[in-house]
Amino acid sequence: MIPITPIFVRSKEILQELSSLLDKERLAYGELDSEVIIDLSEQKQTLLDEMNLLNEKRINILIKFDIVDRKKPTEEEFKNWLNKQDSSMDSVRLLMQECETLLKKCKTQNNTNARILNTLQKRNKHLFELLQGHSSKNKVYTARGSTRPISSKHTLGRA
Repeated sequence: MIPITPIFVRSKEILQELSSLLDKERLAYGELDSEVIIDLSEQKQTLLDEMNLLNEKRINILIKFDIVDRKKPTEEEFKNWLNKQDSSMDSVRLLMQECETLLKKCKTQNNTNARILNTLQKRNKHLFELLQGHSSKNKVYTARGSTRPISSKHTLGRA
Protein backbone atom coordinates (compact mmCIF):
# COMPACT_ATOMS: atom_id res chain seq x y z
CA MET A 1 0.00 0.00 0.00
CA ILE A 2 1.17 3.51 -0.80
CA PRO A 3 2.02 5.59 2.31
CA ILE A 4 0.06 8.73 1.40
CA THR A 5 -2.69 8.57 4.02
CA PRO A 6 -0.58 10.31 6.71
CA ILE A 7 0.17 13.10 4.23
CA PHE A 8 -3.53 13.72 3.60
CA VAL A 9 -4.29 13.52 7.33
CA ARG A 10 -1.69 16.22 8.05
CA SER A 11 -2.86 18.29 5.06
CA LYS A 12 -6.38 18.23 6.47
CA GLU A 13 -5.10 19.35 9.88
CA ILE A 14 -3.12 22.20 8.30
CA LEU A 15 -6.13 23.36 6.27
CA GLN A 16 -8.30 23.35 9.40
CA GLU A 17 -5.67 25.42 11.24
CA LEU A 18 -5.39 27.76 8.27
CA SER A 19 -9.15 28.27 8.17
CA SER A 20 -9.12 29.14 11.86
CA LEU A 21 -6.25 31.60 11.34
CA LEU A 22 -8.10 33.25 8.46
CA ASP A 23 -11.12 33.76 10.74
CA LYS A 24 -8.85 35.30 13.38
CA GLU A 25 -7.22 37.49 10.73
CA ARG A 26 -10.61 38.86 9.64
CA LEU A 27 -11.40 39.74 13.26
CA ALA A 28 -7.97 41.36 13.68
CA TYR A 29 -8.65 43.55 10.64
CA GLY A 30 -11.85 44.68 12.31
CA GLU A 31 -9.95 45.59 15.48
CA LEU A 32 -7.06 47.14 13.50
CA ASP A 33 -4.54 45.30 15.70
CA SER A 34 -1.35 45.33 13.63
CA GLU A 35 0.66 43.14 16.02
CA VAL A 36 -1.94 40.38 15.86
CA ILE A 37 -2.20 40.74 12.07
CA ILE A 38 1.57 40.37 11.67
CA ASP A 39 1.66 37.39 14.04
CA LEU A 40 -1.18 35.70 12.15
CA SER A 41 0.58 36.34 8.83
CA GLU A 42 3.70 34.61 10.12
CA GLN A 43 1.64 31.66 11.36
CA LYS A 44 -0.12 31.42 8.00
CA GLN A 45 3.21 31.43 6.17
CA THR A 46 4.52 28.63 8.41
CA LEU A 47 1.45 26.51 7.65
CA LEU A 48 1.70 27.21 3.92
CA ASP A 49 5.38 26.26 3.92
CA GLU A 50 4.56 22.98 5.64
CA MET A 51 1.75 22.36 3.15
CA ASN A 52 4.16 22.89 0.25
CA LEU A 53 6.59 20.37 1.77
CA LEU A 54 3.79 17.85 2.18
CA ASN A 55 2.75 18.31 -1.45
CA GLU A 56 6.34 17.77 -2.59
CA LYS A 57 6.57 14.66 -0.44
CA ARG A 58 3.26 13.35 -1.83
CA ILE A 59 4.37 13.94 -5.42
CA ASN A 60 7.69 12.21 -4.77
CA ILE A 61 5.89 9.18 -3.34
CA LEU A 62 3.51 9.06 -6.31
CA ILE A 63 6.47 9.26 -8.71
CA LYS A 64 8.32 6.58 -6.76
CA PHE A 65 5.36 4.20 -7.14
CA ASP A 66 4.93 5.11 -10.85
CA ILE A 67 1.45 6.54 -10.33
CA VAL A 68 2.18 9.87 -12.01
CA ASP A 69 4.52 10.91 -14.81
CA ARG A 70 8.04 11.59 -13.55
CA LYS A 71 8.60 14.58 -15.83
CA LYS A 72 5.24 16.28 -15.51
CA PRO A 73 3.18 14.95 -12.60
CA THR A 74 -0.40 16.19 -12.45
CA GLU A 75 -3.17 16.04 -9.89
CA GLU A 76 -5.49 14.66 -12.57
CA GLU A 77 -3.27 11.60 -13.07
CA PHE A 78 -3.41 10.84 -9.37
CA LYS A 79 -7.21 11.30 -9.24
CA ASN A 80 -7.67 8.98 -12.23
CA TRP A 81 -5.48 6.36 -10.61
CA LEU A 82 -7.29 6.73 -7.29
CA ASN A 83 -10.70 6.27 -8.93
CA LYS A 84 -9.54 2.95 -10.40
CA GLN A 85 -8.51 1.54 -7.03
CA ASP A 86 -10.65 -0.78 -4.90
CA SER A 87 -12.37 0.03 -1.61
CA SER A 88 -9.09 -0.19 0.32
CA MET A 89 -8.41 3.37 -0.87
CA ASP A 90 -11.77 4.77 0.27
CA SER A 91 -10.18 6.47 3.27
CA VAL A 92 -7.74 8.30 0.98
CA ARG A 93 -10.59 9.32 -1.33
CA LEU A 94 -12.54 10.71 1.59
CA LEU A 95 -9.52 12.57 2.99
CA MET A 96 -8.80 14.03 -0.42
CA GLN A 97 -12.39 15.26 -0.79
CA GLU A 98 -12.29 16.79 2.69
CA CYS A 99 -9.00 18.53 1.85
CA GLU A 100 -10.43 19.90 -1.39
CA THR A 101 -13.50 21.21 0.47
CA LEU A 102 -11.33 22.84 3.14
CA LEU A 103 -9.07 24.32 0.48
CA LYS A 104 -12.05 25.96 -1.26
CA LYS A 105 -13.20 27.34 2.10
CA CYS A 106 -9.71 28.75 2.82
CA LYS A 107 -9.54 30.36 -0.63
CA THR A 108 -12.92 32.03 -0.06
CA GLN A 109 -11.85 33.25 3.39
CA ASN A 110 -8.55 34.53 2.01
CA ASN A 111 -10.29 36.41 -0.81
CA THR A 112 -12.68 37.97 1.71
CA ASN A 113 -9.76 39.05 3.88
CA ALA A 114 -7.98 40.48 0.83
CA ARG A 115 -11.03 42.62 0.01
CA ILE A 116 -11.22 43.82 3.63
CA LEU A 117 -7.50 44.65 3.60
CA ASN A 118 -7.85 46.51 0.30
CA THR A 119 -10.71 48.58 1.72
CA LEU A 120 -8.69 49.38 4.85
CA GLN A 121 -5.70 50.40 2.76
CA LYS A 122 -7.81 52.74 0.64
CA ARG A 123 -9.34 54.30 3.75
CA ASN A 124 -5.95 54.78 5.39
CA LYS A 125 -4.53 56.27 2.19
CA HIS A 126 -7.42 58.73 2.02
CA LEU A 127 -6.99 59.72 5.66
CA PHE A 128 -3.25 60.16 5.17
CA GLU A 129 -3.86 62.38 2.15
CA LEU A 130 -6.31 64.45 4.17
CA LEU A 131 -3.70 64.90 6.88
CA GLN A 132 -1.21 66.05 4.26
CA GLY A 133 -3.67 68.63 3.02
CA HIS A 134 -4.34 67.18 -0.42
CA SER A 135 -7.70 67.99 -1.93
CA SER A 136 -9.67 65.61 -4.09
CA LYS A 137 -9.20 67.96 -7.06
CA ASN A 138 -5.43 67.52 -7.24
CA LYS A 139 -5.34 63.83 -8.14
CA VAL A 140 -4.50 61.74 -11.17
CA TYR A 141 -5.30 58.13 -12.00
CA THR A 142 -2.57 55.54 -11.76
CA ALA A 143 -2.07 52.57 -14.10
CA ARG A 144 -3.91 50.36 -11.58
CA GLY A 145 -6.99 52.57 -11.62
CA SER A 146 -6.55 54.17 -8.23
CA THR A 147 -5.73 57.82 -7.63
CA ARG A 148 -2.71 59.60 -6.26
CA PRO A 149 -2.19 63.21 -5.29
CA ILE A 150 -0.15 65.50 -7.47
CA SER A 151 1.70 68.65 -6.62
CA SER A 152 -0.04 71.96 -7.24
CA LYS A 153 2.88 72.74 -9.58
CA HIS A 154 1.61 70.08 -11.98
CA THR A 155 -2.05 71.01 -12.21
CA LEU A 156 -3.50 72.29 -15.47
CA GLY A 157 -3.98 75.82 -14.13
CA ARG A 158 -0.27 76.09 -13.32
CA ALA A 159 1.12 74.52 -16.48
